[in-house]
Amino acid sequence: MTLNGEPNRTILLGGALAGDEAAVAAVAQTLAAQDCRLLTARDGAQARALAQAARPDLILLDEDLLATCRELKHDEATREIPVILVLSAGSHEALHESIAASYDAGAADHLLKPVCARELAARVSTQLALARLMRPVHAPAHAHAHAHAHAHAHANVIDASSPVALCVTAMPGGELLYANAPLRQLLRLDEGTSAQVNIVDFYVDRSVRERLIRHLASEGNLLDAEVELRRRDGTQLWALANARVATYDDVPAIYVGLYDISGRKQIEQELVRSREQQRELFGYFDSAGEDERKRSAFQIQDEVGQLLTALKMDVSLLRMRVREDADAISKTDDMRALVERSIWTVRNVASHLRPAALNFGIVSALEWLAEDFSRRHAIACELRVEGTEPALSDMRATVLFRIVESALDNVARHAGAQRVQMSLANRNSIDLTIRDDGCGFNASAGGAGSASHAYGLLGMAERARLLDGTVRIDSEPGKGTTVSIHIPLEGTTHT
Repeated sequence: MTLNGEPNRTILLGGALAGDEAAVAAVAQTLAAQDCRLLTARDGAQARALAQAARPDLILLDEDLLATCRELKHDEATREIPVILVLSAGSHEALHESIAASYDAGAADHLLKPVCARELAARVSTQLALARLMRPVHAPAHAHAHAHAHAHAHANVIDASSPVALCVTAMPGGELLYANAPLRQLLRLDEGTSAQVNIVDFYVDRSVRERLIRHLASEGNLLDAEVELRRRDGTQLWALANARVATYDDVPAIYVGLYDISGRKQIEQELVRSREQQRELFGYFDSAGEDERKRSAFQIQDEVGQLLTALKMDVSLLRMRVREDADAISKTDDMRALVERSIWTVRNVASHLRPAALNFGIVSALEWLAEDFSRRHAIACELRVEGTEPALSDMRATVLFRIVESALDNVARHAGAQRVQMSLANRNSIDLTIRDDGCGFNASAGGAGSASHAYGLLGMAERARLLDGTVRIDSEPGKGTTVSIHIPLEGTTHT
């Protein structure tokens, strides 16, 4: 198979990947299947020299050559060569910063490690096709007299060979100026209908195109935009769009490449549905567990507590009848002390199953929790309340209580803290923070180095979602941890 009708296209691979024999072999095999040959450069200087000398059709750079990408884009001889940067998949924030930096450096696209062969082939094919389609735009000024003829002759070549769905639309109206065969097949367009077609009609939500047009007007290009389209026959699809603003026959136009991702989106939607079902199941089990704890707490408090109280009274009566027997008096005193400890234990177990303070509102429950935490762990815990008592249903109050309970449990187990401050604010929403002065951890790494800690944080987040709320963790090693809980009031929307 040839790529865009031109065999032996040249791809330059530069950076750390070029020094990895296994990676080079995998990339070379993928590109060879598309009749492309591979050049390698292990450092920035070699990559610049090869790019200037060989003028490759596309450059693949490892993220360690970000500065080289910027230099290539400032060099008149190499600035038009599309660059794809290969990035490491780290945390969401780190990846977002890496992608932004790559585009700021002039990269046309990006790939994530480990590189998927199919994705590599698709992205390389798309960028080469777009570069091929863009060439008439960069022709010398004296060639504009024949721009129309050149554009259509060039379009015919792409139409016959490019596997990528490509089109040119008027800017900003959307009239279809050119569509190759894969695009007509993708959108179910009949041959020769381009002149009567407006791309706007294919958007499921036209406001999405308006937003993309505003982005193109300000940035000049568009990368990896997911758009939902409706074909001529009414069926829908999802496509990944890459676009650039240029001219076509001397009029402003948008050069667009579309890649069908309907299969991927279907899988994503199924995963979302599965995730929502898991959350509903989690909520069901959590609610069922709370009901069982509540029932058990009442049963222990009422039944076992009453039996122990009756036993305490019987022991007191027995003591009165054995006044003359010192050994019997001592034994009954021991029995009375044992019964009193048992009563305290029963009350403590019942309180931890379901604090009676919850019956009097979330503030009373949190006051009890702070006092109990301080007594059991010898860590000072203070609660501050701003505003009035939140009006919460029993379910919402219980879920919020369990989130705070889990946060304090993490402090006791992992923080090594001396002090904890809790603050509850009731304004247009419930905002509760728990701050400790403990050892902290690297929150950006997604955990605290302990599976139990990570599961505890996950459980807090899942419980907050049951209330349409959020939990945010802010922490740094040696600087303590702050847990911020945001819960919208019932009847309001979550923002």
